[in-house]
Amino acid sequence: MSFEHLTIDDGLSQNSINCILQDKDGFIWIGTQEGLNKYCGQNGRFEIYKLDLNDTNSISDIWIYDIAQDFNENIWIATRYGLNRLNPHTREIKRYLNDPKDASSLGDNEVFGVFVDKAGNIWVKTSDALSVLNSKTDKFRHFEHFKDYFNNVGTIRIPIFEDKYGVLWTGSVDGLNYFDKQLEQFVRYKFDSADTTSLSNNIVTSICEDQNGNLWIGTTNGLNKFIRKSKKFERTYHVPGTSNSILSNSISSLMEDFDGNLWVGTDHGLSIMNLQTRKIANYKTQASSPNGINNDEIISLLTGSSQIIWVGTNGGGINKADLKKKKFNLYRSSNDENSLQLSSNVIASIFLENDSILWIGTYGYGINIINRKTNSVVKYSTTSKPSSLLDNYVHSIIKDYKNNIWLGTRNGINIYLNDKQKLIQLQEYIPNCVKYLNLNQKRIYCLLEDSKKNIWIGTERGLFMINTKTQDVHIYRYTPNDSTCLCNDRATSIIEDHEGLIWIATGAGLNCYNPKTTKFRQFKSSLNTKNSLSHNSLYSVFEDSEGFMWVGTAGSGINKYDKNTNKFTYYTEKNGLPNGTIYEIEEDNNGNLWFSTGRGLAKLDKKINAITSYDTDDGLQSLEFNKGASFKSKKGELFFGGINGFNSFFPDLIHYNDNIPKLALIEIEIINEDGKHKIFLDGKKEIELTYKDYMFTIHFAALEFTKPEKNNYSYMMDNLDESWIDIGNQHQKTFSNLNAGEYVFKVKGSNNDLVWNDEPISIKIIITPPYWKSKWSYGLYIFIIILSVYLYIELRTKKLKEANVILREKQMAALEIAKQKEELTIKNKSIFDSINYAKRIQEAMMPSEYLFKKLFPESFIFYYPKDIVSGDFYWIAEKNNKIFVAAADCTGHGVPGAFMSIIGFDLLRNITKEQGIEDPAQILNLLNEGVAETFSRNTTQSAVKDGMDIALCVIEKSSWTLEFAGAMNPVIIIRDNKIIAIRGNRFSVGMASEGTVVDRFESHHVPLKENDNLYIFSDGFPDQFGGPFGKKFKYSRFRQLLLTVHSLPMKKQKAFIEENLNNWKGDLEQVDDILVIGIKVGKF
Repeated sequence: MSFEHLTIDDGLSQNSINCILQDKDGFIWIGTQEGLNKYCGQNGRFEIYKLDLNDTNSISDIWIYDIAQDFNENIWIATRYGLNRLNPHTREIKRYLNDPKDASSLGDNEVFGVFVDKAGNIWVKTSDALSVLNSKTDKFRHFEHFKDYFNNVGTIRIPIFEDKYGVLWTGSVDGLNYFDKQLEQFVRYKFDSADTTSLSNNIVTSICEDQNGNLWIGTTNGLNKFIRKSKKFERTYHVPGTSNSILSNSISSLMEDFDGNLWVGTDHGLSIMNLQTRKIANYKTQASSPNGINNDEIISLLTGSSQIIWVGTNGGGINKADLKKKKFNLYRSSNDENSLQLSSNVIASIFLENDSILWIGTYGYGINIINRKTNSVVKYSTTSKPSSLLDNYVHSIIKDYKNNIWLGTRNGINIYLNDKQKLIQLQEYIPNCVKYLNLNQKRIYCLLEDSKKNIWIGTERGLFMINTKTQDVHIYRYTPNDSTCLCNDRATSIIEDHEGLIWIATGAGLNCYNPKTTKFRQFKSSLNTKNSLSHNSLYSVFEDSEGFMWVGTAGSGINKYDKNTNKFTYYTEKNGLPNGTIYEIEEDNNGNLWFSTGRGLAKLDKKINAITSYDTDDGLQSLEFNKGASFKSKKGELFFGGINGFNSFFPDLIHYNDNIPKLALIEIEIINEDGKHKIFLDGKKEIELTYKDYMFTIHFAALEFTKPEKNNYSYMMDNLDESWIDIGNQHQKTFSNLNAGEYVFKVKGSNNDLVWNDEPISIKIIITPPYWKSKWSYGLYIFIIILSVYLYIELRTKKLKEANVILREKQMAALEIAKQKEELTIKNKSIFDSINYAKRIQEAMMPSEYLFKKLFPESFIFYYPKDIVSGDFYWIAEKNNKIFVAAADCTGHGVPGAFMSIIGFDLLRNITKEQGIEDPAQILNLLNEGVAETFSRNTTQSAVKDGMDIALCVIEKSSWTLEFAGAMNPVIIIRDNKIIAIRGNRFSVGMASEGTVVDRFESHHVPLKENDNLYIFSDGFPDQFGGPFGKKFKYSRFRQLLLTVHSLPMKKQKAFIEENLNNWKGDLEQVDDILVIGIKVGKF
C-alpha cells in the first residue's frame, strides 16, 4: 500500500494531526495542535483557523482535540480552551466557555471530545463529565461519571461514540463508560488485573463499531473487542517477534474501512486487521520507501469518500491511502512477504507460456520463470547449476514450433528445452550453424520465428536468419551506398506482417525485407521529404489488425505507416503522448494500441483518434519502461515491464474511478485600486462587485481526493461566453475589465478519470457601474438632451430669422468676393507659370547627368531643392586637360536663390571660357567682383546684399592634382578610411559692404591618389532639423556619414545618403536646398 503525504510543506498549519473530518460538502477538516485546517484538495490551499487575541470571531485555542458537524452544517471544535461553533459559509464563530457562576455553561474549558448523535444532539466530553447542549436554549446539561482525580487526562482526545442501538459510549482515563440516554445513567467497564476478560487498560483512546455490530476499544495497553452478550472483552496484544500481530499495545485510533478491515493506529505504526481471517498487515516508516507511512505515531484515522483513508500522525502530517483497485496489476520484488521474489526489478523481456508460466528476463540478473498458479519462481543465471545462462542480460524471449524457449542475451542465445527442463546453447541445438554464426559478444535485441519456421536474430552487429530445417544461416549487414540492403547493423525489433514481409527497426531507419526478392526496402527520415519517417533511431515496429505499420522512435513519438499511400503520419506529445520515446507497442482485443514510453503508458483509441496516458498513480511500476519488455497473451492480457517491476492487465477490466465529485466555489480574489482582497464563496448565490474591481479570480474545486491535481474543469460565464470552455486541471479563472452588468459564472468538474459532475455549480456576479453610468444618470442625460434639443431649436429659429435679414447683404458681398477671388486666381496662375518657367531655365542651365558621368564615371549628384526652383546649383566644365566642378549655395532659396544661381552660373562660364582663367582662387575673386558689381548698381538703402557660398575644384587629369578654393564651403577627401578636410575662406562671394571688394580667395594644391573620394556640398544637409529631439544634423555627423558610406559604390552612396536624410527629417519641414556631390578618383 502506498501513501501520499500532506505536511506543513504543502500548507498544513502543523504536522501533529489530532482529528480529521469530511463534511457534507466534501471538504476535509484537519484538527492539529496548532490550528484547524479546511482542505479542498488543491496543493497549498488550506484555509486555516487559529486563535487571534484581537479577534473575537476566531477560535478560542489552537490545540484542536476533536471536530464534528451537526445537521445545520456547523463545525463544532473541541479545543484545549473552550468549545467553538463555526458556520463554514459565513465564517462566524461562537465560543462556549465555562462560567463558574452559571451551571448551564460549559462544564470545563478543556474539551476532549465532541460528537453529534443521530438525533442531532451535541455531546461534549470534559475530564469528569459528559455534557449535552440544548440547541434551542444554548444551555448545557452535565452528566458526571466516575472520576479518579489522581488520574491525569493529559492531552489525548477522548472518544464519544454512538452505536447502532443508539447507546453512547465514551472513553476516559478511568475506563469505558456506557451512557443510557433514557435513564441518564453511566455503566463503567474497567480493567481488572484478576480478570483476563475485563478491559485491558483503563485509558480508553478510541472506540469503533464494525459492520457486524462488534464494538472495538483501543487503550494504551491493548485492543479490545466487546462481547455484548457476556459483557466481556476479548483482548488483542502486540506479540514481539510475530509478524501477525499489531505493532504496539498503545493504541490511539481505530477505524473500519470499506472492505470491513479494522485499522489500528498505534505509537509504533499502522496495523490493518482482516476481521474474518484475523490476518494483520503492518505498515511502518522505511527509509527505502518514500511512498510508505512517514511517521509511526498514528493518532487519528478517517474513512473518507471515494475509498480514501486519511491517516493522521504525530509529527508527519497526513498520510493519504487510496483503497480503490489500481488500474494495473503490479509485480515487483519487495520486503512484503506476499510479493514476487524476482532476481531484479529491472525488466528486459516478458513471455507468457501456456497462460501460467511467465518468463521474465532482467538486466544483469538472469531469467525468472514464474508459476502464476503457485506464485513460485525459478531463476537461472550465469552461475546456476546444472545449466546456466550465457549472460545475465536477457533481452528477448520466444518459443519455437518445437515448444522450446529461445533466450536472447547480451552474449549470445540460450535455448530452454521444455521436455528436459534444461538450458543449452545455440550450437548444441543447431550444431551446423556454428560454422557461419558467431554470436559471442553480440547483444541480442530481438528474436522472431516467422511463418516458415525460420529464426530471425537482431543484434547490435547485424541481422541473422537461421533456417532451422536446413540449418543454413543468412547474414544481413549494412553496405554503404546500397539502398537494397539493411540500413543499419543495430536491429532493435523484428516482426512478420500478414503478407509474409519481414520488418526490421534499426538504429538508422526502418527496413522491409521481401523473402521473394531477397531485397530490403529502406525507410528513412528526411527533412526535405513530407510524410517520411519522423526519426531514424527506432526501438519498435508493429503491425495492427488493420494492416497498418506502427514504428516507435527514440524521442520523436510514434509513426503510422500506410502501405497503400506510402506515407507516414505521426503522434507526438502534442497529440497527447506522455513522452516521445516509444519502447514497445501492443494491440488489445478492441483494436486499441498501447505504447510503453519513457514517461508512462499510453493508449491510442483508433476509433476516435484519442490518446489516454497512465502513470504511477494508476499502479504502473514506474514512469520509465524498457525496450523489449512487453507481451500480449492469447486471452488478451497485456504485459509491460520497466525499471521497477512489471504490470499486467486485461484492458476491458481496467477499473476506473466512477466517483462523481462534489463541486465547490472556494473564493474570489479581487484586485482594485486599494490592493488585493478575497471573499469566500461558500453558500453564496450572488456577489456584487463595483466597476473599480477591474480584475478578479474565481477559485473552485472538485472535491474528489483520489488525485485532485488531475481533476479537470470547464466553465462558462453567461453574457460573456457562448459555450463551455475546457481549462484542463486549472482550478481558477481570472476575468478583467468586464463591463458593468449581470453575469452568471458556472463551472463543472471531473475526477482524475474524467468522470464529470454535469450539474454545474454557479454564482451570480453583479458588477455595478460608476455613478455617471447608472440608470438614474442615463435618465438625467436623456432629460438634458431633450431640453438641449428644444433650446437649440428655439435659438436656431431666432437666429434664422436674424440671418435672413442680413442674408441679402452677404449675398452682395459674396459676389464681390467671388470677383476678387477670380482675379487672384488669375494672378496666382501667372506667378506659378513664371516660377515653372524659371525652373525650366534653371534645369536647362545645369550640366546634364550624361556630361557629369562622362567626366567622372564614378560619381553621384544628390540634388534636393526645397522649392520648385533652387538656390543651390552645380557646375562642371572641361578645358586644357582640366576639369572644373563646383557646388554653390546662393543666398536664400526659392525664386531669389534661383535668380542668384543663374547670375553665378553665367559668371563662372564667362570667367573660365571667355577670360580663360583656370586658377580656382582667381576664378572666385572674379566671381566675387562680378556679383558685387551686379548688386552695387543700386545705391539706395534698399540695395540687395546677396551672394553665395561655393566649393570649387579644378582637377589636373595628367598630374592627378586637385586645386581648390572655397567660399565658406570645404572639400572633403576620404583616403584610407580617414577624412581630409580642406577648408575654404571664411567669407562668402559678393558680400563685401557697399560694393567694395576687400577679401581675396586662396587656392590649395593637393596631390590625389587613386580611389580617393571627393565630396563638395552645400549647407542644406548639415543644417536640416530632425532626429528624436528636432536638432540640426550638423557637420560632424555629416562627415561621419560620408566616412560610413565612402566604400560603397557611388549609386549606393547616393541612396544611403537620401535614406539617412529622410529618416533624420521625418515629418519635419525641409529648411533649405540640399546639394551633395561625390566623386571617386580613378583613371581620367
